[in-house]
Amino acid sequence: KEEKVFLVGSIRFKDIFIKIETILQIIYGKLVGICSVDGLLNKEKFSAKEWDKLQLIALKKLEDHDAILVLDVDGYIGDQSKEEIEYFTSKLKRPVYWLSKLRKD
Repeated sequence: KEEKVFLVGSIRFKDIFIKIETILQIIYGKLVGICSVDGLLNKEKFSAKEWDKLQLIALKKLEDHDAILVLDVDGYIGDQSKEEIEYFTSKLKRPVYWLSKLRKD
């Protein structure tokens, strides 16, 4: 039912980000947002200041989405992801879905 979904998760799972983004867009027709593609692929190239700026932008991007899907691969949720989840649930009061809880029907 939600049209615009933002993906939240650790950059260590960038391959899953790419796969889930494609599935949501092609199979389910969703508009999918992610933090920064360059950030996902090249985090080590950013200074701490640049990275912090990207994270602030990610929080702003959340405001344009109807729901988030947390890519909690192997139960891992990083600090930045926790911050995004908290912001989305407490401030924006919108639904959060967890990859680990989805099932194929």
